[in-house]
Amino acid sequence: MLKENLNKYKDVFLSEAKEHIAAMNKTLLALEQNQDNLGLVNQIFIHIHTLKGMADTMEYRNIVQLCHAMEDILDAIKKKKVKPGNFIDTLFKCLDTLDLTLKRLKEDNEEIDTTALVKKLKDLTTLIKSEKQGGKISADGFDPSVESAVTKVSSIEVKVERLDMLMNLVEQLLINKMRLDKSKEELQNPELTSALDALARLIGDIQYNIIQARMVPIGFVFSRFPRMVRDLAKQQGKQINLKMEGTEIELDRTVLDEIGEGLVHLLRNAVDHGIEKQQERKRAGKSPVGTIKLIATRIKDSAIIEISDDGAGIDFEEVKNSAVKNGILAKQSSGEDVLNSIFSGVSTTKHVTKISGRGFGLNIVKNKLDFLGGAIKVESKLKEGTRFTLEIPSTLAIIKALFVEAAGRSYAIPLANVERLVKVSEKDIKGMLNFEAIVFDNEDIPITRLDVLFRGMSSKPASMQIQKLKKQPIVIVGKGEDKLGIAVDAFLNTQEIVVKPLNKLLRKNKYFAGTTIIGSGDVALILDAGNLALTRRGQTQTETPNKTS
Repeated sequence: MLKENLNKYKDVFLSEAKEHIAAMNKTLLALEQNQDNLGLVNQIFIHIHTLKGMADTMEYRNIVQLCHAMEDILDAIKKKKVKPGNFIDTLFKCLDTLDLTLKRLKEDNEEIDTTALVKKLKDLTTLIKSEKQGGKISADGFDPSVESAVTKVSSIEVKVERLDMLMNLVEQLLINKMRLDKSKEELQNPELTSALDALARLIGDIQYNIIQARMVPIGFVFSRFPRMVRDLAKQQGKQINLKMEGTEIELDRTVLDEIGEGLVHLLRNAVDHGIEKQQERKRAGKSPVGTIKLIATRIKDSAIIEISDDGAGIDFEEVKNSAVKNGILAKQSSGEDVLNSIFSGVSTTKHVTKISGRGFGLNIVKNKLDFLGGAIKVESKLKEGTRFTLEIPSTLAIIKALFVEAAGRSYAIPLANVERLVKVSEKDIKGMLNFEAIVFDNEDIPITRLDVLFRGMSSKPASMQIQKLKKQPIVIVGKGEDKLGIAVDAFLNTQEIVVKPLNKLLRKNKYFAGTTIIGSGDVALILDAGNLALTRRGQTQTETPNKTS
């Protein structure tokens, strides 16, 4: 990535790096008082490794080299090759160097040249490996302690909780603005219209800047994975090369926190179940070194994350047999239903390992994505590899939505899922065996009628629910390659909405992603259009009226 493109992430890096260094200083002080507590060494190791990954993403090479050299010293302490006391001063000197480097970067200066210090650390590591005890060292020609302790405050750290509070306030402003917009339309007062238009621009600017303050490059999550994959591969006796792309893609920090665990499960699954042992790969005519790819891209308001491997692939029949045995699938199940059953706790592994094997990991990933309003898709070819594709919203709080009406109720459909708005004649709606469909761009697209799907929630009498329109409005929505036409009574308008969680009564309903408050003060349901599309076959078979009846 070009250096100028990375600069916009510098403030986030500096803030998080400062937290890691402060934590290491505190833990190193505790280690000095209790040198037998190797758990403290592990804590420092985790911080320094995370910092190294972040610095690598930002292309701060001197920080990366110093962190790597520190890791070698910490590794020797963990393995009890040396006593911590011999290296406490050295590690403090390294932390001082890192801290001063951050100050220089904040002032738009170059990194400190750490070549001499890194060389001394490497010399110490060499002495340790030759079973000689290294002593204390100092960074000649440079002492961080002489630098001024007073620096100009150009940025401050803000807790995520405070950003969440600000976002909630913006949401309340948006809700009240929608109510004022309704009054504006009714009163038709030019002065009121001008004032509300100015207010809308101000709210938009505040909203944009708060959302930007919450955005973090996905590389800050990805950076922890190379070491994890390396260690897991070593435990399994495998050689694996992890390739990462798209680390500059930005997501809301809350979203990043939620998906981190899921990505760990998918990578562990790829290492344990996907990539074969070297001997097996050689017999199959493959390179002895397996490859796992972690790629992030952006489509509309969503991030797409792909985790693929060139391993053994998923045995379709084995998964089906296991799913049928556990009562998850019927014997006649086929196609995507079988592959998707791996997200329901199906495990074909005969032996449970420390890494995986109980079948819970993929189920956790699916539940996490459902919570975020995202989706996951799996593709696999036996002996060739497997690819998981995750679609994740960039932010959870405020989205653009299309409002539609069905049976007297208003519903919101996230614009990220909307592909086309069409109006078709009733004669162009085909009655299939168990469902209805339209032909669009030479493709049969199943349709679902909202007034029928939600007939129990209708505000109109049952006799009025199924009405024949001269031109039927249809919203074509999609999730990946899956598409569905949602038949409604009318298209209303598009606007930004505040997403609120579902109440307990609706939380288990797979058709809804949340609620929002509209200008009238009423609550409107937000359709989970992606889930509707992914489950279209089940809907059309059970809930769509037969056109021929």
